[in-house]
Amino acid sequence: MRTFLCILGLAAVTTVLIGAGVEDAFKRERSGKGDEAKNALEGNPPPALEGSWLNVRGGKLEWDALKGKVVVLDFWAHWCGPCRAAIPHVKEMLSKYGKDGLTFIGVHSDPNEAKMKEAVKELGMNWPTLFDGNKAVMKAYGADSYPDYYIIDRKGVLRFADIANADVEAAVQMLLKE
Repeated sequence: MRTFLCILGLAAVTTVLIGAGVEDAFKRERSGKGDEAKNALEGNPPPALEGSWLNVRGGKLEWDALKGKVVVLDFWAHWCGPCRAAIPHVKEMLSKYGKDGLTFIGVHSDPNEAKMKEAVKELGMNWPTLFDGNKAVMKAYGADSYPDYYIIDRKGVLRFADIANADVEAAVQMLLKE
């Protein structure tokens, strides 16, 4: 009996460890439309981040420069109430886990760059922010609402596509331990 329970426990742990996306315990925000595309992103390198940047030395940020970090992409817009309300929690997570390798990248997918810059300054968003005014990055990721969160692990693999907002911090904690 003990052997059976050990094997069963090992199988459960293996399923969690191998499950780079669909086989884990974290909830995804899925509505039917675009779900296959989001599922296909998980376990693969993330799409490129093209656009103009704020809070980035050299004016550009590449995925290679972020290897070794856990990166949360936060798709947001300056007019989005829930996005603005989430900023204090983002700051809290960066304060708590930044030293361990957590990075946030805001992806502003609204055509009003001036309003984005105002919001970044007003809200004290000192992390990298990408202006995605034509929504090319948003489309590449299949993001379909605000805020939407996508998490990339230390190896540069997109592990969570459109993870439920309530699960972001737990997923970050898990990936920082890997």
